[in-house]
Amino acid sequence: MKTVTNPLAVGGRLACVSVALIFFLAGTISGQSVSGTLQQKTDSSPATKALSSPVQPVASIYREVKIGTDADEVKKLLGKPKIDDKDGFFYEMDSEIVQIRLDDNAKVRVISVTYPSNSPNTPKYVEIFGSEKMEAKPDGSVYNLVRYPDAGYWIAYSKTAGAAPTVTVTMQKL
Repeated sequence: MKTVTNPLAVGGRLACVSVALIFFLAGTISGQSVSGTLQQKTDSSPATKALSSPVQPVASIYREVKIGTDADEVKKLLGKPKIDDKDGFFYEMDSEIVQIRLDDNAKVRVISVTYPSNSPNTPKYVEIFGSEKMEAKPDGSVYNLVRYPDAGYWIAYSKTAGAAPTVTVTMQKL
């Protein structure tokens, strides 16, 4: 009997892990530390916090930029990017490494932020998903991806293992 795997589920995990690895390496190479603020919705109803049946994400915005924000507005909010091309922007802000990817209409489709272990602004798991139920691997690393169809995007949280772990939070349009 042949097993069928959902290619979107596999591809989504691989893409997120790839983005996390890129940001981890970029932070290591640049020697920069990372800090920033992911803002949370204030709605604390059980529907927004339930991991098993998510309706709305807890984290939804990064420094006033959210999925669907126009490219020109991103530059107004975050300033001049270190790298700017038709596909998106790359920022090294404070101690954060930020990648913004754009869709064909020049609107934000991906926000990925990497924080170093020493940043006071590194978000905790509960600040992203509204639940402290995280399953760490034996090495201490953590990875979770939750799809929010009603919001139109997914959020992934990845924490590396080791004495100085980095955390990458990625929001991507479905």
